[in-house]
Amino acid sequence: RESPIVRAVYSVLREAERRAQSVVPYWNLPGAASMFKDQKEHEANLTLLNAVLDELLRNAMEEKDDLGNQEDGHLSLLQYLVVTKNEDVSTKQLRDDLMTLLIAGHETTAALLTWALHELMKPKNKETLLKVRDEIDSVCGDRNFEFEDMQKLPLLKAVLLETLRLYPEPPLLIRRCENGDDAVPVGPCCEGVVGDTISMLPGQDIFISTWSLQRSSLLWGENSNDFDPFRWDRPIPGKGKWAGYRPEKAGMYQNETATDFAFLPFGGGPRKCIGDMFALLEAEVCLVDILKRFDFTAAASTEGQKMGMTTGATIHTTGGLLMDVMERKRPSRAVPGEAGELAEAPVPVVPLTLPRFMERNSKNTVAQRIEPEAMVVPTAKELRRLFTEEAMSLKKEPKDPKAIESAYTKCKEITSEYSKTFFLGSQLLDEEEQRAVWAIYNWCRSTDELVDGPQAATTTMADLEAWEERLQATFEKSKLALDGSVGWEDLSMADSVRRFSLIQRPFQDMIGGMAMDLVKTRYETFHELEVYCYRVAGTVGVMTLPVLGFDGMQNFTQELQEQTIAAAMSLGLAFQLTNILRDVGEDARRGRIYVPLEDLRRFDISEEEVLAAANTEGLLYTEQKWKDFMEFQFERCERFYDVAKNGIIGLSEVNRLGVMAALFVYGAILEAVRRNNYDNFSKRAYVDLSEKMVLMGQAWWRVQELQREAEENVKSGRIFTRSKQLEKQSRG
Repeated sequence: RESPIVRAVYSVLREAERRAQSVVPYWNLPGAASMFKDQKEHEANLTLLNAVLDELLRNAMEEKDDLGNQEDGHLSLLQYLVVTKNEDVSTKQLRDDLMTLLIAGHETTAALLTWALHELMKPKNKETLLKVRDEIDSVCGDRNFEFEDMQKLPLLKAVLLETLRLYPEPPLLIRRCENGDDAVPVGPCCEGVVGDTISMLPGQDIFISTWSLQRSSLLWGENSNDFDPFRWDRPIPGKGKWAGYRPEKAGMYQNETATDFAFLPFGGGPRKCIGDMFALLEAEVCLVDILKRFDFTAAASTEGQKMGMTTGATIHTTGGLLMDVMERKRPSRAVPGEAGELAEAPVPVVPLTLPRFMERNSKNTVAQRIEPEAMVVPTAKELRRLFTEEAMSLKKEPKDPKAIESAYTKCKEITSEYSKTFFLGSQLLDEEEQRAVWAIYNWCRSTDELVDGPQAATTTMADLEAWEERLQATFEKSKLALDGSVGWEDLSMADSVRRFSLIQRPFQDMIGGMAMDLVKTRYETFHELEVYCYRVAGTVGVMTLPVLGFDGMQNFTQELQEQTIAAAMSLGLAFQLTNILRDVGEDARRGRIYVPLEDLRRFDISEEEVLAAANTEGLLYTEQKWKDFMEFQFERCERFYDVAKNGIIGLSEVNRLGVMAALFVYGAILEAVRRNNYDNFSKRAYVDLSEKMVLMGQAWWRVQELQREAEENVKSGRIFTRSKQLEKQSRG
């Protein structure tokens, strides 16, 4: 999901373009910010960006004294700005620098990379692309780009500079002559001028078209409109008062000095961009990584897409630059053979360098997952890394949208037939989200049927292994161009994986939970039970989290993202624990005791007493030790509900109410057990309709409070911690 900050940045840039091109300063009209919707949004976006940057700067200023003691000795750009500024520099001045470097600068870099790829993928520039890649491979090999490599990649830099020449950012510079000048020399592009100089009046605005200047055939020759990175190796003789281009005068890069102001990649003079070296370095790093990992070709189909070029603060596309993107298959390199001849040896594709603590796919068999050493609950950090890795993987567009539509329709029918409550809740979601949760529900239901359905008595571990192989195949198919040759169940799941970057691990863990149900009827410790609850219920929260979505502003840091993931897991665990505490008697009559045996012993309760109470009315639940035991379990369960409740603010705004309502209603089942005098052997605790309505109202009110809290977090810039209560809980 796009970050609100990214949306705010682009909105502010678009408004800046509109203002630059407008004859009438409409934004200065009295009340414009309150009367016009676009101006209200502009003010809100500026407030958001200023608040975020102010909070970043406050944190950096507070940490200023400790920056020199960092273990790796490296400073971020923000830390560098803070350390190098004088003590009397205000936060506003630092914020303005950040605005220039990080917001306007990133827009320039994005446009530069777009047009560089546009030129490199043209068939006539294929040879240039091959040479650039050969330069990158020879310098960087399989390792990451390093700062020292910057001067070892002259052709890559020439590609970026040639792109800036053809697509200048910005295409128009405006300067004002403050005092006037009577003797400004003219160059070869000034036609119709009498004499060698011109005069400029005080206050006169001067418009410099860098687009025309840098594409002028008078200055750059007959091929001035062609993409030719090698031109920077060739000097250009001067004409008239223009000194020409002299490569030896270039510093870190060919700039306005070397070209006598015929090339203004970052402006010139006192108003030259202060972030020129940062911008070039950022562009180099990005382009190296892109060209090492991916192949690009022009999109096979652009039907229905608005394609074109537009200008403003930068030159950019109107509807994106459509490309077909594939993982790069790097060519073989010649290496010495045994007989001294050259043999072809493949060079491995550069792997994605994401540190991780758990594998994307479990390599254990289903049977191995019930061994003691495999009984673990993944951490939120491990899951976040898997989410990040999956989101960066490439997927292809489906070949048969009609077959996919039909598959989702069948999932919808299954969901509406077997879970009317779940289906009703799904109506609150957008259409694409609805279809994905229907597909997930259908898969979970089919998985559960293996051990709890009509044919459960015949299910074996081999059946679960076969089901996991089918799951693996489904995730592999998600990376292909899907068509009707895939069965409807697998097709709907594969397309959901493709659309929402679902991760495979929770699906595998749920199958592991089914394996536990297949062989276990007792749980010695709460740790074992927690693993079981995560596998059969907590996994559902992890599966659906990419569909329900994060609120970008409430998950601004990795730590906050992990808190939202932990909350989703905790909610599933709380629901399953509630089921277990409600259904003690029902489970016992099936020969199962899910509550931890170590807890029973702590309260001097035996297995035999539980089994007897399930089959003989009036036993055990009237005794104080059972009530104490149940209160101990309730307290533990309510802690999971508390973690989940505090994390709901991290969900997307549209989905908070549904989750909060489910939490309130399901959590009330514990109180219903109390009302039944702790008789969960012969009575089934439930929440009646009138109580549900009250709880729904309470949930709605709590969500309104969360919304106000979320808005305040954004307005105040307090988006790095959600609340003092959550901070205390995290430290605890």
